[in-house]
Amino acid sequence: MTSRCIVCESSEADSLYSGVLKCRACDYVYADLNLSQEEFESFYTAGYFKGDEYSDYLEDKAVHQLNFSKRLDVLNRYLDPDKHRSALEIGCAYGFFLELAAKQFDYVAGVDVTEEGVAHARDVLNLNAYQTDLLEWDFESRKFDVVCMWDTIEHLRAPDLYLNMISENMPSGGVLAVTTGDISSKMAQFRKNNWRLIHPPTHAHYFSRDSITKLLDRYGFDLLHFEHCGFYRSVDNIAYNLFALRSNLSWLYKMMKLFHVTGWNIYANLYDIMYVVARRR
Repeated sequence: MTSRCIVCESSEADSLYSGVLKCRACDYVYADLNLSQEEFESFYTAGYFKGDEYSDYLEDKAVHQLNFSKRLDVLNRYLDPDKHRSALEIGCAYGFFLELAAKQFDYVAGVDVTEEGVAHARDVLNLNAYQTDLLEWDFESRKFDVVCMWDTIEHLRAPDLYLNMISENMPSGGVLAVTTGDISSKMAQFRKNNWRLIHPPTHAHYFSRDSITKLLDRYGFDLLHFEHCGFYRSVDNIAYNLFALRSNLSWLYKMMKLFHVTGWNIYANLYDIMYVVARRR
């Protein structure tokens, strides 16, 4: 990462929280990290999806696809079926969104650095999934009409370079969809450093509506849509995070599993996750 602000290019920042900086010239917030791309990629092994961050990402496929269906419904408001025929997902993980998108687009592809997730998407779901960093991927002269980054941009080492790559490989009129935490939300301001999305090094970037709009504009994108989106979570994953992952109450999580208390889904909107859709000029 760099000490230069990726939004306004200022080189001056102040400490916001421990290990987290805020640009003095704009409201872009980022983790104070000095990690290589290889170190960033090392976080996203099989353990990240089963045990470290999620109780079991693969087991929760149904609830993830509920969320992706809702996001696709919003995205479709801005798509022309005759023009937007190819889609790329950056951070495709196990391919759950791509599986849905493949029913709508003529061609879909996904990239991710996680070996196990890409293998599942490619070998089990028969999707065009590639284990690579986007900046090293060969587009083979293909331009994508639609690009999606679902809860991904905050994980990237250099979001500005990704947006530049996307812009260069998208025709005018192409559509970009992004979801990420909103650092300016009331929830984030109230919780401060205890906000659930403040956890470097896996979350390295924190945007507001203003900062992400400015960043998109730098790379040729005009904002079409902004909302705070709700999401489904499995009770299993919620309980795992509350009782097993970040506390000493793992016994309570095991009891809930034993008595099948965790087999439901809950929908919530805390108004701290933003969903933006932008069009390539």
